[in-house]
Amino acid sequence: MATNNDANQPLGGTAIKPKGWDRSGWESFKYMLYDPDTGKVLTRTPMSWFKIITFYCIYYTLLAGFWLACLHVFFLTIPEDTPRWTLDESLIGSNPGVGMKPIMDDEHIDSSLYILNLGDTSTAPTNKEGEGTKNADIIRRMDLFMERYNNNTGLHECADNDDANKGNCIFNVDVLEDCAQPNYGFMPIDGKVKPCFFFKLNKIYNFNPEPIMAADLDQPEYEDMSAQLKDTIRASANPNSVYFDCFGRFPADIEAVSLKYFPSTQSIPLKYFPYTGGNYQSPLMALQVEVSDKHVGQMVHMECRAWYKGVVHNKKDKLGLTQFEIMLNPVPK
Repeated sequence: MATNNDANQPLGGTAIKPKGWDRSGWESFKYMLYDPDTGKVLTRTPMSWFKIITFYCIYYTLLAGFWLACLHVFFLTIPEDTPRWTLDESLIGSNPGVGMKPIMDDEHIDSSLYILNLGDTSTAPTNKEGEGTKNADIIRRMDLFMERYNNNTGLHECADNDDANKGNCIFNVDVLEDCAQPNYGFMPIDGKVKPCFFFKLNKIYNFNPEPIMAADLDQPEYEDMSAQLKDTIRASANPNSVYFDCFGRFPADIEAVSLKYFPSTQSIPLKYFPYTGGNYQSPLMALQVEVSDKHVGQMVHMECRAWYKGVVHNKKDKLGLTQFEIMLNPVPK
């Protein structure tokens, strides 16, 4: 038999509406700010607010301390003005590649083929950056590169034996002679183009190459050096240099070109090394290439190698050398 309590018990499935369910508008907002029945402020009791604020204060303090400790260790172990790892300890190593100028235009940046047109006499580049395929575009890109040799800040005029300023010397472009003149041989003169290409060692911090002396030339590691360069080294008045040796890669290429070096010693004096940061003028050696008339329209494959003691030449990784191609297009008929 049902009792009075049973009669007052809600039936199963009947929803019990919480107190204040019908609040709305301003009244609901006031109860969200402060609920006098429970003492909640912004839906939390003061004790709940105290616990969560304390937790996050400790959490973010420890997180900030962790990152400050990491930054402190980072700045203590990494030098501010020099690389942390250099030469053989670094990923770059101590065997630089050979850099080459002028650079290609952006559209053909992955190519090493220089196409020159004997009939292209226009002196106006495609744009101010020389981003085009005209002869004048190559000249413009070379002009932009050579502008850096006008900034001598922090550099010195150095004699070959000036050890005090070693690595901080002004590079005098006059040693490049004919190749330092405007147009750099890329503009047709009397129906001929004799382009100049500029070579340098890629910068590696603190890299200080050792020279090859005449007495070393009979050693096996120099058997790939040309007889002409060996004679140049033996006759050199300043053997303390890095030398460059350029040649056609295949028999057909060798007979297609005649080469002329500037300076004639085919070298860069060691006074320009090592590179230690700051303003630096990379020393250059220039090669003037003349393609014979009967080989106009032929792709000529060239290779240039740097020579100093201990150099490694690797064609796959382009260590100690560079390769490029030249093609002269005839005048259209």
